[in-house]
Amino acid sequence: MSYIHPLRLAGLELDNNLCLAPMAGYTNLPFRLIVKRMGHCGLVATEMVAAMTPAQRRADRAFATAVAHRAEERPLAMQVYGREPELCAACAGELQHAGADLVDLNCGCPVRKAKQAGCGVALMREPERVGAILRAMRAVTTVPLGVKIRLGYDPSRRTGVAVARIAEDAGVDVITVHARTGESKHGAALDFAGLAAVRAAVAVPVIANGDMHLEQNLRRARDEAGVDGYMIGRGAIGRPWIFAELHARFAGQPSAVPDLERRAELLREHFALVLELYGRERGLRIMRKYSLLYFHGQPGIRRFRDRFVRIATPEDFDAIVADYLAEARAHGAA
Repeated sequence: MSYIHPLRLAGLELDNNLCLAPMAGYTNLPFRLIVKRMGHCGLVATEMVAAMTPAQRRADRAFATAVAHRAEERPLAMQVYGREPELCAACAGELQHAGADLVDLNCGCPVRKAKQAGCGVALMREPERVGAILRAMRAVTTVPLGVKIRLGYDPSRRTGVAVARIAEDAGVDVITVHARTGESKHGAALDFAGLAAVRAAVAVPVIANGDMHLEQNLRRARDEAGVDGYMIGRGAIGRPWIFAELHARFAGQPSAVPDLERRAELLREHFALVLELYGRERGLRIMRKYSLLYFHGQPGIRRFRDRFVRIATPEDFDAIVADYLAEARAHGAA
């Protein structure tokens, strides 16, 4: 049985079925480029884009940054966040025009702000509304259309199968399923039976999400649920080589996990891209949330963190990384 293989989503051909999840605050252009340069990620996604009125969009300076992309990262998915069919359709049209190779609807975000707005996983309580949104999006797009769902809003409202069937009827080409309900915390056990029920209910490809960076979960998603692909989110933050790592592991190839020297090179490359896109002041703030994770689990990480949160210049960044490498090597880190 082949776990990692090419995947076709309507007219979109992916080199392999490992995908990067859209993550607010993380899947910006620099991070996506680093992921693609590490190899073996079949599809990357931008941060989600809110569906707005034309007046709101004109005032939204973040839109251009959110959809900015480069040819080397394609194929590229862009995700709509909203609950009003007309606004979501307009946003989907804008994303296709901006260069999206696939447009997706967010029905899975579990954060409180999304739920209070009736968006994200809150839409799992309204299957018919999901259908109306997707039909409106399908009417204005020609690229593949997807939806990202959970198994339900909470354990008492497990609407995953119903929403998946409605989504397929509305014309989606792929369904991504986080194998938990909206009330489940990160780290909670995945529900592979629930995932299998969604897979069995539809004919379109189903991509599994939720701790798919762990080999045992990826195997179970394929073996027990028969999914067609895997989407990795939090497991890729600070570990952009996870896709290459999984590919090597399943292909029986040497480890693709980089040593400390290579991680430092990646961190510097990432930082240069962030500075280029966001400028010095904002770029320094953005890098703080990535940098510690590049060296997660390595000796001396606490001191590195304490120094890194106070960096004020790119020169500080270079000095702190160089000092950390010297200290880590002295402690025998790999």
